[in-house]
Amino acid sequence: MTSLLKPMAALCVLILARGADGAPDLLKDRNGGFEQGLTNWLVHFPDHDFLKNNISCVSVVRDGSRPHVLKFVLSPAAAENWGVQALSLPIRIDPKQRYKLTVSARTTGPDARLYVMGKRWHPKATRSEHPVNADVRDVFKGPVLSFSGEKGTAQFSNVRRAWATESVEIPPREMTDLAYGFWQKCEFLEIHLVGIGGSAGELFLDDVEIEETGPVLPSQVKRSGAR
Repeated sequence: MTSLLKPMAALCVLILARGADGAPDLLKDRNGGFEQGLTNWLVHFPDHDFLKNNISCVSVVRDGSRPHVLKFVLSPAAAENWGVQALSLPIRIDPKQRYKLTVSARTTGPDARLYVMGKRWHPKATRSEHPVNADVRDVFKGPVLSFSGEKGTAQFSNVRRAWATESVEIPPREMTDLAYGFWQKCEFLEIHLVGIGGSAGELFLDDVEIEETGPVLPSQVKRSGAR
């Protein structure tokens, strides 16, 4: 009987490490659910003119039945201008594959822009197994995740008053060969959780996941300028 329990236990661990559709969650060990507070999330920007106080507007709190939730507090000026944000550490990816960003959120007033940036090594970086945000540079901007049904065209995430969960694919299902050329240069993804727009108040975020969803197919890449 004991010999049967070990394989079953291993299977349970594997299932827990995967997202709802069975794909591995690349944030499983990177605090995507904020159980470890702000570990692995960049929220302090001391050299940024408008984001110097960002860290004072970010915390991890309980919200109802959710024990660990990222909370942004936005003033009227922050909501209208620079926002409040948290960035993940760089997540290594394969640019031949497509990925899916999933986020749960609710708001009392602020809106958000929830998206990923495709990154590659900065030329001056000392390469390591655990790069930080300063080690990489922008290559590709992913589409904004939307709670209102927009697929890859949203300017804001349109977060709802009640908790909801939504996803967005990176890169988009169809893109120009120019955009695909930029995507092919990506070595990492960096998740951007930005509270901005709407009105002053609180934005709550939870269960951030990144999953691989399959290869980018040649038929999904169009020549630049083609209709």
